[in-house]
Amino acid sequence: MKAISFFLAAVLTLSSPVSATAQEDMRTVQVRFAAGSSGTTITDTLKGREVVLYKIGAEAGQRMTVTLIPSNLATYFNLYAPGAGPGDEALAVGQMTPELNTFDGALPLSGEYTVSVYMMRSAARRGEVSDYTLTIGINGDTGVVVQGDFADGLQGGPDFYQVATSGSTLNLRGGPSVGADRLALLSNGQNLRNLGCRMAEGRRWCKVATLADPGIEGWAAGDFLIEASGQATPSVRP
Repeated sequence: MKAISFFLAAVLTLSSPVSATAQEDMRTVQVRFAAGSSGTTITDTLKGREVVLYKIGAEAGQRMTVTLIPSNLATYFNLYAPGAGPGDEALAVGQMTPELNTFDGALPLSGEYTVSVYMMRSAARRGEVSDYTLTIGINGDTGVVVQGDFADGLQGGPDFYQVATSGSTLNLRGGPSVGADRLALLSNGQNLRNLGCRMAEGRRWCKVATLADPGIEGWAAGDFLIEASGQATPSVRP
């Protein structure tokens, strides 16, 4: 009995995922879709104890598909709901999905999901390398009203935003897409009224209104917006 228990413990240890405790073991990649598309395929490489975190925005009720095809068969992915990550309970574990390293399911929350790609502990300790392709898709239209809003503040958040673009301008578009018509250029530091945000093309888009008179309404990428006051700032450029 002791021999069997020891054998099972050894198997579990060798097959367990690597635990990345050092900050340098983790690399984060923001996933973005091309204009009008519902998915993307990423080609990447990891080595040893490295864990790559892919961040992707979606809304409750949409359907996500994830497929990982690695050169090293000790490579897997975990999918985490908004607010969770490595060390937390996973929404899906690629090693245990009905079809290995494949996920297809409805999303319970609105927010930013995380797909972590890693190698099992035994392979990681040996410093093995894995080249892989990761395909992520978000399908299904968003509802008229945001459902299951987690903590991204899609329909909440601050009353006002400020453009934060490291000195460059930000496109104000006619819709939540990099392919939508550009209405104007917003200046770095410009304050805007928050009219609510949605997820599209893998990222957060916010409908905003300029504070100067006459005002302009449009959509701006939420990556470049921070909380601000309602004080008017310089006008936009067409």
